[in-house]
Amino acid sequence: MDKSTSKKLFRSVAVCALSATMLFSGSCGKPKEDKVTIAVITKQDISFWGEVKKGAEDAGRELGCDIIYNVATSDNDYASQIEFINNAINDKVDAIVIAPNGNKELEDAYQRASDAGIKLININSRSDFKDIITCISSSDTDAGAVAARHSAEVVLNSTKMREKFSSGTAQAKDIVETGSGAILIIGHTAEATAEPRIEGYEKECINQMISMAQKDNIDITGGSGRQPSQAELESMFEPFFIDDTQRCSTVDAAYDETMKYLTGKDADKILTIFATNTNTTLGVCKAVQEKEMAGKIHVVGFNSDEQEINYLRSGVADGLVIQNPYTMGYVGVSYANKAVDDNAIPAALDTGVTYVSADNLNDEYVQLLLHPDTY
Repeated sequence: MDKSTSKKLFRSVAVCALSATMLFSGSCGKPKEDKVTIAVITKQDISFWGEVKKGAEDAGRELGCDIIYNVATSDNDYASQIEFINNAINDKVDAIVIAPNGNKELEDAYQRASDAGIKLININSRSDFKDIITCISSSDTDAGAVAARHSAEVVLNSTKMREKFSSGTAQAKDIVETGSGAILIIGHTAEATAEPRIEGYEKECINQMISMAQKDNIDITGGSGRQPSQAELESMFEPFFIDDTQRCSTVDAAYDETMKYLTGKDADKILTIFATNTNTTLGVCKAVQEKEMAGKIHVVGFNSDEQEINYLRSGVADGLVIQNPYTMGYVGVSYANKAVDDNAIPAALDTGVTYVSADNLNDEYVQLLLHPDTY
């Protein structure tokens, strides 16, 4: 399959397979008296949002829509997003496609836009505002679980854990004591995406640990003979986690938080680090690289910024959970165009995630996912 054919296939996945009958049915492509104008508002100036912009602009060209693109300074910059919404109202746009940095913080601006008859579409994360028509995003909980399967495997198959598992006399408390503090989580500040990613990650890690203990006939009853409840089992394995509650909005903040643990008295206990977005991933990788811990600490990050990919190539990052930003932008504009004519669109669309490591980085689909406009 040549690259031209591959790109066409990727576009088909982006615009057809995800919602086969919804994108171009009804009035899509129907001549309109006036050109539809759609404001696209994203979170910060990094390559992830650049891919969203490319998708939005491609859809705009194909559908004959005018696109006004604005980007905030960071994922907790509410003021800029409010200003962009107000500007869109003044520009009399037909629809707003926004990756919201906040929920309650944007509600008044959303209400003004809704009162002006502007259709509201979310991408990447969903606000609770009543007039949001749809959200195009990956499942953050599922994405966290994808990351967890790789982290849990590293922890459970580490030398010290395998020695304990293979002793033949280990009980769950012994496993927990051995694994205490093995998993560090560095989260970002946008609660709507960070918290479900962390929740999905922790829950799946615990499920993997429970499965491994049961598979290896580890006594998880604490000697009582009574099978613990799921809640008790989850509580039992919680000491594995260091969930840093200082959420980080910048690369430097994530770097500082990571260094705090990598230079602390329990640094040798850390086996894996999960970073929940681009900035936290870059901060974690910078710290791991400076401490010369690449290959010693397993890093799982999030998103596909070019710097993150470089860390993956160099072995500082071991895996990245990649979303589909191009599709978010493309489908966001496509759905907005349909919504302007009051056509039905799904209330939500899951664009999925892909786990990328050195093993599959150069696979054709991954390269199409990372570089849909140039591959």
